[in-house]
Amino acid sequence: MQPPLSLLSVVNQIFGTLIVNLIALAHGITLGWVSPSLEYLRSNETHLVGGPMTVEETSWLGASLCIGGMIGVTLYGYLADLVGKRRAMQIIAIPHVAFWLCVIFGNSVLQLCIGRVLAGIAGGGILRIVPLFVADIADARIRGMLGSLLPVCLNLGTVLAFILGSFVSFRTLPLIVLVLPALFTLAIAFLPETPPCLLRAYRSEKAEQSLMFYRGVRGHFAKSECFRHEFQQLKDGIELETTASDAALSWKDFTTKPARQGLLMGMFLMLLNQSSGSMALITYASSIFELSNPPSATTVGVLPASISSIVLATIQLLGTIISLALVDRVGRKLLLIVSCLGMTIGYLTLAGYVHFLLPTGSSPSDNAVFDAVPSITSRLLPICSLSFSILLASIGLLTVPFIVMAEVLPSKIRNIGSTICTTIVALSAFAVLKVFPVLLDTIGLAGTMAGVAVVCLVGATVVILFLPETHGKSLVPIAAEVEQNSERNRTEGV
Repeated sequence: MQPPLSLLSVVNQIFGTLIVNLIALAHGITLGWVSPSLEYLRSNETHLVGGPMTVEETSWLGASLCIGGMIGVTLYGYLADLVGKRRAMQIIAIPHVAFWLCVIFGNSVLQLCIGRVLAGIAGGGILRIVPLFVADIADARIRGMLGSLLPVCLNLGTVLAFILGSFVSFRTLPLIVLVLPALFTLAIAFLPETPPCLLRAYRSEKAEQSLMFYRGVRGHFAKSECFRHEFQQLKDGIELETTASDAALSWKDFTTKPARQGLLMGMFLMLLNQSSGSMALITYASSIFELSNPPSATTVGVLPASISSIVLATIQLLGTIISLALVDRVGRKLLLIVSCLGMTIGYLTLAGYVHFLLPTGSSPSDNAVFDAVPSITSRLLPICSLSFSILLASIGLLTVPFIVMAEVLPSKIRNIGSTICTTIVALSAFAVLKVFPVLLDTIGLAGTMAGVAVVCLVGATVVILFLPETHGKSLVPIAAEVEQNSERNRTEGV
């Protein structure tokens, strides 16, 4: 039985995780920057030389972030191998700051889109490196909680962007936000590189000192037997990984059963993370509220777009905080299942409301069913169902996949595997953000919500059947359990 974690160990691990997530908080503000800025950019008061932005320009302003994300995950995956995770994260500040400089000095849509691509590169690097950095430094007993700080900081940044954007001018906001990357660059210089990165660079003494810092060991004579065993196990694993006859990464490493199953599960969870539609709900909240509001002059109107965005973003933040508290208590698998099923219920509720209760306004008979529903229900049900869906998404599907991704991939392919998985996030986010408005226009809100509900239901089924519980387990044997689950389901005829 392992001894309890010392207070210093917990403090140092939380300290390191908070520092690397400062840049995630700053990136969360870039994610939310579009919503409060569009009112100015599409108005006659805009400073853009081409005049107010068009709908097409607006869609590219939002989607260009995902283009940068695809570049960022590959670029920073390479840099993490080349210079280590800590130094690679320091470089993330460069494209992030460049984005805000484009906002300050740019006077055309093209310049703003270039800035958004740069912001996407930084975001891809964050999603690519931060989960692996945290997995490297965290004890298995609190790894889930520390891993959940990434989505918490991203969502907190989004809320701050909505709030600041409502009170400060377009050009003042970047000047405030630039404090965060400056603080991040200064603070991360005091963090040691992760022990696995140092061991791979053949710096065993530095690696032991790094692990001592993250485990709260004050000196050589304070090393416990548990610490010595952990470091030796880590050292042996890295040595085997780098010196074995098949140490060089090859295509065969991706064809083993643990690698195939772990990579497929990681890719599926990343795809489900975006195709569930939760990011689109935040992005197109005002459009969804308008479509779910009955076309009647006697009906109370929807909330203003700025207020609805703040409400949904705040609920999303609340959900990630709840996930932070639960992920190391109830486990990853249960949270994912509850999240998917809860989102299914929320989406179907909204779809049923729009299809069966919402009047079309074409004739008096269209209002008959709707008039039988209490007015308070007609005003609150769309907001409540969307809020419920966002809350359940944040508890599981928006947070847990990034933790599980680093846990189900075998160590030898974890670096490239996580690059592939985070590229899936960027690709699916780009597709969903571009397709979602088209779906709303063609098949309507009810059809769109029913479609994403089916996606969430399928996601819950796959998680139940194939995902092992990774809570509290060493990263080494998890991939083997993925294979065992697959074999068991295959023999049972699933």
